[in-house]
Amino acid sequence: MRFQLFDKITEFNKGKSIAGVKNPTLESGNLISLNHALYYPASLSIEALAQLGGWFITASRDFSLLVVLGMITGGEIHQDIMIGDSLILKVNLLELMPGSSIVRGEVWKEGACAIKINRIVYGMFKIQEDRHVREQERMFSSLLQA
Repeated sequence: MRFQLFDKITEFNKGKSIAGVKNPTLESGNLISLNHALYYPASLSIEALAQLGGWFITASRDFSLLVVLGMITGGEIHQDIMIGDSLILKVNLLELMPGSSIVRGEVWKEGACAIKINRIVYGMFKIQEDRHVREQERMFSSLLQA
């Protein structure tokens, strides 16, 4: 991944769940302006969940796999996201198979679920070079400590 749409990982339970934080700012880019208010697009929050889920699967499989997003289904948007909101991202494992994985994700704002995604499906491919495994471990560690 070349860029992250979440700020940091706050919790990691190998093979079970992961949580992170996103604080949309003016620097986030791709903002929507309506009635003199700045909104953070729901699609970017969903992408942040997908990225966090990808890191969850990668770390749960000891960084030995390249994880590729395959499909996102069953989305519900309950609240708008505004610049300045503090978001909690939660991803839980649904199914971990040899060549693919499925997770569920939620974006929480002010104690309520703002966005819910029922299924995020990933394909997985074995990494052949140790240097790629070490690089993924290093990146995950920096996100976990951010």
